[in-house]
Amino acid sequence: MKKIVILASGNGTNFEAICKFFLKSSKISIIKLITDNKKAKVVERARRLAIDYEIIDYTTFKSKKEYNDYLFGRLKDLDFDLIVLAGYMRILPGYIVRYYANRIINIHPSLLPKYPGLRSIERAYNNKEEYTGITIHYVEEKVDTGRIILQKELKVEKNWDLTKLEEEIHKLEHQYYPKVVEELLNNSDEN
Repeated sequence: MKKIVILASGNGTNFEAICKFFLKSSKISIIKLITDNKKAKVVERARRLAIDYEIIDYTTFKSKKEYNDYLFGRLKDLDFDLIVLAGYMRILPGYIVRYYANRIINIHPSLLPKYPGLRSIERAYNNKEEYTGITIHYVEEKVDTGRIILQKELKVEKNWDLTKLEEEIHKLEHQYYPKVVEELLNNSDEN
């Protein structure tokens, strides 16, 4: 059985979409959610879905390095095939990314390389982009620059406000992120 660890910081809708997708899978299991935010709604979702979770509260550490070192130790204690970032709002340091090279993926709400970083949907909306979308990519040391696994384009309708655009982006994320995770893990059997 293939095993996934999910890192998330916030609401957790992508986390929930992935969990529900694999709930009845005999081939893929979500073994743990790790969150850096004790107030994150994703914790409630993990409880409701009976997914094991760990809160590594970023605010209790003296430094970013201390937090990252602790996170790295916890990850090394786990046996898994893939780290899935699902709204994880911390930048993983180079030593973690290198250790798990090609085993960490992220989803980003824009057609990278456009709008890397924060508030991507809002920036695309404010720039009146005719098309935007999502990018699922491997995590590398620089933010939102990793090798692209999948992009899905979305036409922005003229009558949409920002809230509607965010809803449509999230629909794409929830539809495609679990499928990409499944495909990557199934294909890893062949390598």
